[in-house]
Amino acid sequence: MAVGTMSGEVITLLAKDHLKVGDKVTFKADMVDWKDFELTTVTKAYKVISSVPSIDTSVCLTQTKQFNETIISKYPDVQLITISRDLPFALKRTCEGFINPEHILLSDTNYREFGNHTKLYFTFTNLLARSVMVLNQNNEIIYLQIVLPVSLEPNYDEVYQFLATLQK
Repeated sequence: MAVGTMSGEVITLLAKDHLKVGDKVTFKADMVDWKDFELTTVTKAYKVISSVPSIDTSVCLTQTKQFNETIISKYPDVQLITISRDLPFALKRTCEGFINPEHILLSDTNYREFGNHTKLYFTFTNLLARSVMVLNQNNEIIYLQIVLPVSLEPNYDEVYQFLATLQK
């Protein structure tokens, strides 16, 4: 692995004190219409936050589509949120052909609160790490998957198995 690339064991390039299971998440970001979004406004019992480096890459787009197709239809008590540091209009343009209206797309470009608060971003690119987190009603992380290397998709089955344990 070369420093300054997104290949290899890039976890060594993330802050050692990034948020972990048990930590509380709070942030403000831009929605695709440039309106402010605050995590505290989500009322569903659970939230899945799918973080992607850039929606313009095939792996990020596949991750977004996969969660869009599965989480909303199978887990009604879960709010799906995808966040990247792409500009809001890039997120909207790329996803408008498939996105479910219940799926919240967010840009961390303006406020950068998600990346800065979770510390799940790479300082040399300012891109978010590929990760999946599940939050409870108190916005505490109850599941976290940091995908390594970044070029891989998340382990979807592991996420779905965890979400299945939350269903009543």
